[in-house]
Amino acid sequence: MAVPELDQEAARIRALLELGILDTPPEQEFDDIVQAARDACQTPIAVLSLIDSDRQWFKARVGIEACETERDASFCAHAVAASKTLSIPDARLDARFKDNRLVNGPEQIRSYLGAPIMTREGVAIGAVAVIDQRPRDWSSGDTQALERLARIAARLIEMRARCELADAQGQQLLNLAAEGVQFRTIFAAMREGVVLQDRSSIILRHNPAAAALLGLTHDQLLGKSSVDDDWRIVDAAGAPLPVEAQPSMVCLATGEPVLNFVLGVHLRDGALRWLSVNSLPIFDKISEPPNLTVTSFIDVTELRERETELRDALELAERASQVKSQFVANVSHEIRTPLNGVIALASALGQSDLTDRQREMVEIIVESGATLESILSALLDLAKIEAERMELEVVTFGIEDLVRSSTDLFKIKADNKGLGFSVSVTAPPGGRYRGDAQKIRQILWNLLANAIKFTDAGEIAVSVTVEGADPAAQTLLIEVRDTGVGLSPEMEHMLFEPFIQGDASVTRRFGGTGLGLTICRALARMMGGDIEALAGAERGSVFRVHVPVSTAEPEASVAVESEADLATAMTILLVEDNPNNRRVVELLLEPTGAELVMAENGAEALTLLATQRFDLILMDMQMPVMDGLTATREVRCLEAREGQGRTPTPIVMMTANASREHRDAALAAGADGFITKPVTPATLYAGINTALTAAA
Repeated sequence: MAVPELDQEAARIRALLELGILDTPPEQEFDDIVQAARDACQTPIAVLSLIDSDRQWFKARVGIEACETERDASFCAHAVAASKTLSIPDARLDARFKDNRLVNGPEQIRSYLGAPIMTREGVAIGAVAVIDQRPRDWSSGDTQALERLARIAARLIEMRARCELADAQGQQLLNLAAEGVQFRTIFAAMREGVVLQDRSSIILRHNPAAAALLGLTHDQLLGKSSVDDDWRIVDAAGAPLPVEAQPSMVCLATGEPVLNFVLGVHLRDGALRWLSVNSLPIFDKISEPPNLTVTSFIDVTELRERETELRDALELAERASQVKSQFVANVSHEIRTPLNGVIALASALGQSDLTDRQREMVEIIVESGATLESILSALLDLAKIEAERMELEVVTFGIEDLVRSSTDLFKIKADNKGLGFSVSVTAPPGGRYRGDAQKIRQILWNLLANAIKFTDAGEIAVSVTVEGADPAAQTLLIEVRDTGVGLSPEMEHMLFEPFIQGDASVTRRFGGTGLGLTICRALARMMGGDIEALAGAERGSVFRVHVPVSTAEPEASVAVESEADLATAMTILLVEDNPNNRRVVELLLEPTGAELVMAENGAEALTLLATQRFDLILMDMQMPVMDGLTATREVRCLEAREGQGRTPTPIVMMTANASREHRDAALAAGADGFITKPVTPATLYAGINTALTAAA
């Protein structure tokens, strides 16, 4: 990709170098800008880049490791050249970028939005940009947010340069004075305010800029002291600043420089002007206290306003993220609740005496409900990944057990379609490893589900290998091969994008949301690995996943207790506000002969528990009047007050939200088990048995 010729390049490079920002260490203010850009535009990557003669250097970045790239590969160079916001919905469809190494390489840049950083003289020196690894139509809100942050960045860079210039000029002024050089002309020409004060803090000399910045005339400022009553000065938080805490007074008292001290001065016209102040001591003799101070200051009022805008933008982004998370939780609850009734009742109906045609219809209902649940789970997983709310759960697991539990069901499905199905595991027998087993299992499930769906004839082969000599840094390699519809070169670049299934004919034929591979890649990268897709040697496709794992310490052998059995004469308190869900649980437990007592909320449950004992409590999490978490805590408090004479009642929490936060909250409140809706006979009985075992 050829970068367009930059207008007035020599002047632009000179302006950039004069600002003294290149190759400086990270600074929190600039890090806040890119974080605000990422949050506002909801992208994985945001940068504040500066373009010099041969490279793109990142002053701040989030979502990438590199600190610079060559300028020829830079998207931001185009925004700088045009001096206007650059929007690229899909880089692969843009002639300027389709051959760019950042588009076709491992970075996989697909969409870009960059607003140029313009100096007050109208020179573009860099850009604030956001980057996504999927095609995206940028909204006007995205553009406005980025342009506002670019303006803040420009003013911040200029203010930073002015502060450094003021320091240098102040030091130069001291040097000139010490050498006896006449400096009145330089002193008067400085744009920064400068005052010279004696040990009593009386102003002996000042330049015109100082009087202007403080809103006073020459005569009003000359001879004035820091201790005068008519100064109204506040600190950076807006609180009154005591005289002894003012920079010049601290400098006189300690003999040490006071640098970059921000304070506000109430001017006589009522305005509040914010200043960044540097005070330097002047000594007659090194061994004695300073007899003079020289104080320089610049106006940072505009910068303070931009910082306020930035804080507001960050707060808005955080609120938006919270609203989205709450929406996801509500959607999960509201959809899973009726879905629970459909799947559970259909499953219960399937266990009754039915004709063959009735059983076929029930099986279709159950299968359709399970499909709908998997689609819902995929959408919720994607929402949690995008909101960065999904967390790793590192546990100890065995490779053989993980592979067997992930592949057994799919072997049956392959047999039903007449497909060959082979599994190969290359790892030390009985080896135990540390990693997020559930996410590894989810990746394998998604890959196998796709392989079964897209393969009509032939075979599916699964290979799992552990590589690496270092026990603390090994790699789990998973390969799934099929002889299905295969991949075209174009599809290889698109497969991991959300809602994409290669082409429209595949979507029409096989259905699905196109989210499975997107989630696989996100989960693999979250664990520090990645996934790739390749066309098969003759036909079909190959998916390879690699994720880091470590060898687990040998576990001490423990006696394994037999799983508690669901007693047939149990008295169970069901706390559930939805009548359909109450009926579902009642029907599922009907074969056990358990006695069910119903309560519609936590408050009703506590009333019943005050007079009656139960063998088990099934507690819904989200209910009106009193929710399940509060009710569970109250139950445990009630049992604690009654002392050792009362055995704690096993509590199973039921919720439509399957997030780790909900599970942890339930266990922290005192629950013994956790069931995710939709409830099936298997999950209900397993959850009850788990709680009974834990409470035993």
